Amino acid sequence: MSAVLITGAGARLGKAMALRFAREGHDIALHYHTSDAGAQEAAETIEAMGRRAVLLGADLGDPDACGALMARALDALPDLDGLINSASVFERDTLATMEPEFFRHQMRINAEAPLFLGQAFAHGIAGNGWIINMIDAKVRQITPEFFSYTLSKLALENATRMLAMAAAPKVRVNAVAPGWIETGMTRDLRDDPDRSSGILSRTPMRRWGQASEVGALARWLLSDEASFVTGAVYPVDGGYLAM
Repeated sequence: MSAVLITGAGARLGKAMALRFAREGHDIALHYHTSDAGAQEAAETIEAMGRRAVLLGADLGDPDACGALMARALDALPDLDGLINSASVFERDTLATMEPEFFRHQMRINAEAPLFLGQAFAHGIAGNGWIINMIDAKVRQITPEFFSYTLSKLALENATRMLAMAAAPKVRVNAVAPGWIETGMTRDLRDDPDRSSGILSRTPMRRWGQASEVGALARWLLSDEASFVTGAVYPVDGGYLAM
């Protein structure tokens, strides 16, 4: 089986996907920044499955971190052929409150880091490979909420298509766009009846999504069944209608 580098693997969807891919036989390089305890917990679980787990701490806000992180991952797992860019910052601003450094930080983590990790991955792997960028269902129906964050994910959406063209046929590049997924980040929303009902009323499937559903789509994208799929963006949002 191959190996996968997953950024943001110490929390939420990144951690869930690390565990899923390990269960299916992959060795995992787990990148983390502040979620070191979660990454360590995931590594111990993965090793208990009989798979290799490599912990790689890095601040993706550092312009030099991406190349160094990829080099460490390839050194530890030479058969690396997959990259999942799940690390993200999700912080609120508006047009009225947006500030240059806040905007640049969102862009560095959410768009620049996946782009340069993808570049290093395409140059560094020995054979063919695949990349999955985690974006956001907001790119389908944008609103001015989370102004800088949304712009960063829109940038990553288009970077996905450009990477897919530039890296083909060696590397396939696709994106998954989760909507309201049931994770620790959404706990406060789920526990607030008014806000929760408002979200579910605009979700045709009338429920929260599950991390397992995001992972299932990611798993399909690396399979032979999807070998002719590249440059695509797949929402996992229950048909959510932004308002």
